Amino acid sequence: MNLAGYVKCLKRYALNKKISDEEFLNAVLKPYIDAGEVDNKYKEEIHFDKSRTSLILNRRDDVPTALRQALNANNIYPWTEENFKDFINEYLDPNSIEAAVKEISEMVEADQFIIDRSSLVGKMSDAHVFLADVMIECIKLKNDGFDPEGELLRNGAYCLKIVYKDIFKYAFRKRSRKKNIVVIPVDTEFHTHVTRKYENRALNEVSAESVHGQFLTRWEKSGEDIDRLQQRIRESLKVDSNECGRYPLGAIATIENDSTIFYLIAISDFDENNNAHSTKEEIIHCIDELSIFYDRYGDGHDIFIPLLGTGKSRAAVSLQESYDILVACYKKNPTRIQGNIYIVIRQDFEKYVKTGEGGN
Repeated sequence: MNLAGYVKCLKRYALNKKISDEEFLNAVLKPYIDAGEVDNKYKEEIHFDKSRTSLILNRRDDVPTALRQALNANNIYPWTEENFKDFINEYLDPNSIEAAVKEISEMVEADQFIIDRSSLVGKMSDAHVFLADVMIECIKLKNDGFDPEGELLRNGAYCLKIVYKDIFKYAFRKRSRKKNIVVIPVDTEFHTHVTRKYENRALNEVSAESVHGQFLTRWEKSGEDIDRLQQRIRESLKVDSNECGRYPLGAIATIENDSTIFYLIAISDFDENNNAHSTKEEIIHCIDELSIFYDRYGDGHDIFIPLLGTGKSRAAVSLQESYDILVACYKKNPTRIQGNIYIVIRQDFEKYVKTGEGGN
């Protein structure tokens, strides 16, 4: 479902069969524009000219940001629904309204990216309510061409996807217009010392081979102050540590550099021998906490999450189980997809993870 498909479908039932695409698109959107008081950068009522109309209807352009911002306006649904009565009376063939509603409902039912399809279809008896609410749903959804490869779930304009890369491909970038969020699994004490092979230490700390260790190494090599990192972590945590200096599992520290926002998430405890440990149930808990944190503070940034609990955490979680836990979390809570979320699987792990829908 997208705005282009919705408008093209309704236009087939137009009262004036010769109406231009430009006039019809603007007429369809006017009930919503009036309800949300949507204007352009010059503070004038937004209007789509012939060129912009063509781009939108051919899915070469997405819905303007101004329209999506109006989704948060007070009473956007009831006012759009009320305004839509005028559109129906002026622009749709009264003998074809029932057929138009039926065809639009079939489009809704066939679209897996609309989360609450049954609720929408249940409004069919009131044409102005149904058609207005479907239009609002189309404004939420991405309108321009989208590569569906690897896409698992969608919430409006955002989706959960799979990519087969090194997690650090998305971090420490030299050039970036918008910051990525990259998730780094750490221990509950947020250690910042990487144990090297040449060191003679009674107790190891962070393994250089772990994602945690690679992050710390790259952080230092990028020119950041590794000695001050511990203080920055403590200052960013939103929970307190216990008397032993350990934070709760699922606690997240937010650390930024010029290109990346790092979510350091505690997924394991160190034992008396400084070996990290966690359980499958604790990994499930941590992933749930991560999804809540990102929903609350992610601000629409793309987030990249490695498979958690499969390495040095000793959670005895397989690559497949970690993937399934991540997908299951967002299947259960699709409204937490408030930005594009990427599950990052190393290319050499691809053969060990059966993706598909996952989350079983």
